[in-house]
Amino acid sequence: MSTRGASSKGQERREAVLDAAERLLVDEGHGALTMRGVAQRAGIRLGNLQYYFPTSEELVQALLARVLERATARLEERMGLAGNPAEALDAALDSLLEDQLNPDSYRLFYDLWALAAREPAIAAELRAFYARYVDRTEELLVNAAPGLPRAEARVRAELLVALLEGLSLFRSGTVGAPDKRVEAGLRRMVSGLIAGSVSAQPRR
Repeated sequence: MSTRGASSKGQERREAVLDAAERLLVDEGHGALTMRGVAQRAGIRLGNLQYYFPTSEELVQALLARVLERATARLEERMGLAGNPAEALDAALDSLLEDQLNPDSYRLFYDLWALAAREPAIAAELRAFYARYVDRTEELLVNAAPGLPRAEARVRAELLVALLEGLSLFRSGTVGAPDKRVEAGLRRMVSGLIAGSVSAQPRR
């Protein structure tokens, strides 16, 4: 990732470019996310944009890093109010379920997924993003269920993240509609992931 624009003023300009890229992606979709399109949305020349982000891959990398940072900050704030690890996990679920109903949030990820399907560099960044997501989920599960073996916690974390991402398609209204019964079912499943400290033996 480029380190250009490390000064306070430069950082403000980088943030303005990322704001423009995010709005372009949410409003017009991944097909509009070109360097020229972002420069036009940001109201700057293409050369000025390339000073901060020489390639579209670096731009998307910075955008993903910022999305993760902000999402993590929201989660940490909610979890900080919890009284114990189980409540912290429940608070994290609250935050993630709310995001699933936010058009800006789910449209952003739908288009990032579409970009990743065709752009190997962006796919690599998205894999890194989800690896960190799974890491954090694993830690939440281990804290909530100290007896859970680390390897099993990793498996359950990946399953939970996959479930949440798939569920976003249904709860966002894209292919379904928000349903409190589904949300309640998810919480029961998460409770089950915590309750069993030893996984069932795999079939041979």
